[in-house]
Amino acid sequence: MDCFICGTESREVPSTGDFKQVACSECGEYRLSGTAIALFKEHNWKFDVDLTRRWLTTQQLLGTIPLIDSSRAASLI
Repeated sequence: MDCFICGTESREVPSTGDFKQVACSECGEYRLSGTAIALFKEHNWKFDVDLTRRWLTTQQLLGTIPLIDSSRAASLI
């Protein structure tokens, strides 16, 4: 699969819940909610790669796997 953020070939991590968990060599590991995925498809949105990576890094430094939900996604386009 391709990374939702940068398009790099990535690996989907098996998960439970209404999200996809992605491990990207460029962006790191993150989760994207089903609602956010639907919005991106519906509106043909694209992430601002630099902005999103900066946000991911701050979250990853806290020791969590970041979840990009629909409200967060809207702020990262």
